[in-house]
Order: sequence, then structure tokens, then C-alpha cells
Amino acid sequence: MTVLPRSTAQDPLAQHCRAVRLNPRDANAHALLGLDLLRARQLDEGVACLKRALELNQKLRGLQGVLAAALFDQARYEEAAEVYRAALRFENGADLRRGLQDSLLRLASVLHKDKKIAEAAAALQDVLALDPELLDARYDLGNLLYQLHRHEEAVACYRAVLAQRPEHLSALIRLAQAERVLKRFEAAREGFERALALSPERPDLMVDIANTLRSEGRLTEAAALLARAEALAPDSVDVLHAQTGIRFALGEWEEALRLARRAFELAPSPAAHSVMLFILSHTAFDPEELTREHFAFGERWEPPLRALRQPHANERDPERKLRIGFVSADLYEHAVTRFLAPVFDALREHARVSLYVYYNNNIQDGMTAGLRACTAGWRQIADLDDEAAERLIREDGIDILIDLSGHSALNRLELFMRKPAPVQASWIGYAGTTGMETMDYFLSDPFVLPEGRYDDQFKEQILRLPLVAPFLPDQHAPPLNDLPALRNGYLTFGSFHRASKLSRAVIAQWSKLLHAIPDARMLLGGLQAGIDDVLIDWFAAEGIPRERLLLRNRASVHEYLKQHYDVDICLSPFPYSGSTTVGHALWMGVPTLATVGATNPSHAAVSFLAHLGLGDFITDSDDTYVKLGVFLSRNVPALAAMRAGMRERFVNSVLGYPGITAAGLEVGLRRIWQHWCAGQAPAAQRVRLSDLAPAQS
Repeated sequence: MTVLPRSTAQDPLAQHCRAVRLNPRDANAHALLGLDLLRARQLDEGVACLKRALELNQKLRGLQGVLAAALFDQARYEEAAEVYRAALRFENGADLRRGLQDSLLRLASVLHKDKKIAEAAAALQDVLALDPELLDARYDLGNLLYQLHRHEEAVACYRAVLAQRPEHLSALIRLAQAERVLKRFEAAREGFERALALSPERPDLMVDIANTLRSEGRLTEAAALLARAEALAPDSVDVLHAQTGIRFALGEWEEALRLARRAFELAPSPAAHSVMLFILSHTAFDPEELTREHFAFGERWEPPLRALRQPHANERDPERKLRIGFVSADLYEHAVTRFLAPVFDALREHARVSLYVYYNNNIQDGMTAGLRACTAGWRQIADLDDEAAERLIREDGIDILIDLSGHSALNRLELFMRKPAPVQASWIGYAGTTGMETMDYFLSDPFVLPEGRYDDQFKEQILRLPLVAPFLPDQHAPPLNDLPALRNGYLTFGSFHRASKLSRAVIAQWSKLLHAIPDARMLLGGLQAGIDDVLIDWFAAEGIPRERLLLRNRASVHEYLKQHYDVDICLSPFPYSGSTTVGHALWMGVPTLATVGATNPSHAAVSFLAHLGLGDFITDSDDTYVKLGVFLSRNVPALAAMRAGMRERFVNSVLGYPGITAAGLEVGLRRIWQHWCAGQAPAAQRVRLSDLAPAQS
């Protein structure tokens, strides 16, 4: 190796400048000049000279270490790390390894601040390759991997930290959070409980445990723990939100709504407002209250965002191919995708529309992959703010942007308030208005929203399709069985709705039916642990003893469908009726007795029943509801015949034909696009079955 000569000149800087001019390819001259420039704190010039010296001679002993240290001083950590690596190829010195380690740690910190998470994680992995015992680096790497949704790798990091320091509280909590994301709920709960044992007065850990218990179906235990948390932190919004979810899941609507309002008062936000409205949509019988509360959402949150709305550059060509965007957090195995997936499939090769998705979640499964295959563009926006998401939508040139969430969880209604697309609509995901002026249309059909009946409950204009959404039954559904009343000698009513749709008022009405038919039974399916006791108590308060109730726990889809073998007639809740559950029941040969009211969420079941010619199972009168049940109990042979022929009814209806919805959607979207191209304000539209022939030709 070449050794750097020592300078003996009285003015070494001038001497070395002269040497470089005389011998511009002399590596030693460049090196000595660089060292003097560094000593003079002329760092940029010094670094440049050292780099030139190494270009001329890579083997100058010790020079890489000096250059790396200078780059480190300039906060050029990535370059410093590369130079340290080069130096280690010639000399495996402890100082060099420490310098490389420090550079990588600083680099990881900078990358993290710049939101370059994957690069930061890679830097920390390099650090740990140098020194596997660095506890803080291992923990930080776990956090970065968690952000990258590489949860198994994050778990491994947290476990390694805890193996060295079992009482590392933050690692315990993060490990439990990662286990929960991976749906290993028992391990998650045990981790949170260990953390709580180390820090017993932390209500946030109680919330974590309660949410995990809820995921395990242990609702009453979760409620008890949250009562402890509330005693410690009565004004904690996180505690209030967790309590809201538990009370809602237990069917305690009034308490859930009170808690949601309290949380909103303490920390008002669009998300907290949506939680309150979601609960209200399940509980409100007064249409004026429901409408007023929803319209207040837009009135409160849209005005501050009006200044952010920009003109749209979309070409106003009424006949060109349209770019349709969909925003949702539910594009996995979810009730929404049961309706959406067949429509996407029908439109995937359509000549007149291209589908784009803006997915506000990180859950990925087979359904996600299938939907993605139908699109021209799929964008993950869960980690993007509204400004960045809007930028994507505008870059994609979206003509019509469709919300699939409404006020349900993880919605992006604030994004819609910025008006990123010229035409915006809401569809499927929520039984009601968004309450927003920027949402131009609400997509429905004449069965769910009869013309004139609920229009004034919507801020949006109604676009009525021939069929708002299809329903494809489970392909592995068991075959039909005979009517159970034929073998039992009595009628069995049933409900498979989530408990959050039930309430004391619902149970009171169903109890009237059971009193009117004294030998009838009631099967309650899809139950979580704890909710069965609540429902038993509610029925008991109405004079219905436990022995008349048949309880069925939540089960796999196939087993859930087989539970219909024991049911003659299903009952729909109110004021928020069923939809998916009604479709499943019909495919299993079981009609649903439904009551509709003055608010639009009560009308969802009508679409299924009316399309199958079962309009007589729908009433808006409590007395008629009971009389219908009694009438059916006295006409068991007719029920048996109906059950046997139900699948034929289904197949002969439009419900099982996604192409009807897809064609209607294309025609309807084309009309509202043409409306915009003509410079007209949004206006109610209706697409009839007869309008679809040109679209299919």
C-alpha cells in the first residue's frame, strides 16, 4: 500500500495546492491538500480532494476512514457508510466498524424522518449485522417493520429484545399489537396483560386488552375492564371510543350513542362525528333527527376545505371512455365485496369504463387479489394523507369517484370534501346520506329507495339503477332441507343479524310475535360470548322464557348456512334492516318477515324480498307484523312449498345477475357524466331495465 507522506512546508496548504497544480494525477498531492483543507474546516473542498485522491489510488492507507468521518460531519451519512464499507475491505479496524455503525444509525434516522421506511429498515438491518446485541436498534427495526406491515418480522425483533430485557415495556406492547394484527388474539391479550402488570394504572393498556377481548368475542369481560379504565380516565377519548364499540356490539344503542356523543364533544373530528352518525343510523326512528344530524356533518366539516378545491382538467367529452375510481377500506372478505366483486368482474373488460381503486386498508386476501385483477389501477392510500391521495386521483384522471364507505369505519369522506374528481357518488357501503354537498349522487334502486319516499333524507341526488347490487349465494352452500315445522310441529323464527342491530325494542316486537304463537321458538344465531345472556335477559323481561330460545354461536359460512335448517321464517331487525343476511336466508329457502319505517335504513331488506315476489312479507305496521306471523304459522304447507321453490325464485329474479347491476351502473354513470359535461348541476336520475339494451348490444 502507498503511505501518505508527511508535509514539512511552513505553508502546507499553499504548497499542496501548488503540488496538485503541477501533478494533477498525483494521489498523494490530492490527499495532503484534502487533509489540510479539512483542518482548515473547508469541508466541501477537503472532501472533494480526498475523493479525487481515492479515485487515483484506492489503496491510500487510512484515507477512507478520514473521508468517511468528514462525510459524517457533513451529515452525508449514506456516503459515509459506503466509504466506511470500502475502508473495511482493506482494514478491519474497530474504529472503522464503529464509524460505519454510527453512520448507518444516523442514516436510518434521517431516512425515517423522510418517510423512507423501507430504506431505514435496511440501514438498521446493516447495523445489526455489525452488532447483533444493539437492543435499541433491534427495537427500532421492529417498529419500522411494523410500519411496513411485515408483522412476522417485527414480532421476531420484539421477541429478541424481550429475550435480552424481559421487562422492556414498549417492546411488550408493540409485540402484543403485532400479534393482534396477525389475529393471534390470545397471544396479544397475554402480552398486553404482562404490560399492564408492569404498569397497572395505564387505561390505554386496558383499552388494548378490551379491544382484544372483543376480537375474541368476550364482550362482557371487555365491558368490565373498560369500566375500570373509565374510573382512571373519565375523559379519555380512547376509553370512550372503546366503550362505544363494546356497548354497540352488545346492542345497548342508547348507551353507545351517549358515549359517542361524549367522545365527540371532547375531541370533535370528522371521524368521531362519523362514529356517532353510524350508531344513529341504527337507532333513529325519527327521520327529521336522522336527516338533521347527517346534514350537520357536511355543514360543519366542508366549509374549511372549500378553499382547497381546485378546477378539474378532465376532458368534457360525453362519450369517451370513463375512468371510475372507488374509495374503500373494505376490499377483502367483507359484506361489501359480496355485492361488489361480481360487478367488478362484469366490468373488467368493459370498452366504456376503466376501474381504479384507492384502497384505504392494508388487509390483503384472495378477495383483494381478485378485485385488483379487475382494475386498470390499484392505489394503496391507507398511509397517505388527503393531499397525497387527491394528487393520485387527479394524476389518474378520475372522472367519477365513488365512495364505498359512507360513515362506516375507515372512511375517507374528508378526501371527498376536497372534490378530487368532477363527479362524486356514494354506493353500497352505508345505508344513508353522507350529508355532504361535495357528494353529488347516491346510488340506489327503486326498491331500496322508492321514488319520493326518502329523497328528502339525502343531501345527494338519487341515481336509481334497475338493481343497486346483485347477490351471489355462497358456491358451497348446503342443499335445501324440508321445512323444519313439518317435523317439529311448531314454527321456528330465526335471526342471524349482528347484535348491534338488535335492541330492547326489536326484542319486544319479536316477543309479541312469540306470545301470539305460544308454541313457536326463536333461534338466535351468530352470537358472541356474553351477548347470549343479554338477549336471554331481554326476552325474559318480555315474558319469553329461556326454553323457547335456541342459541347458536358464530360459525363458519357453511355451518352458518346449515343453521337455517332449523328455521322456518327469519325476522329482520329495525330501524336498520338486514341485507346480506336476508340474501343468505332466501338462498336457504327461508323468507324474512320485515318491517319498514320512516327512515331509509329500514328499507334495505325490501330489495331482496320484492325481487323474489315476497312483498307480502313486508309491513310498516306492528299489528300487521304479528298478524302476518300468525297467518304463516297456520299455513305451514304453503311455507313448505315456498321453501322448496325458493332457489328457483332466486334464479328467475335479477338478484343473481351481476350483469344487470354492471350494465345499469355503466348507463347511470354515463348519464351523470354527460350531465357534468353539459355544465348542469347534479339531478336525480333513473335507469330502467329497458334502458340497458343499447348498453349490451
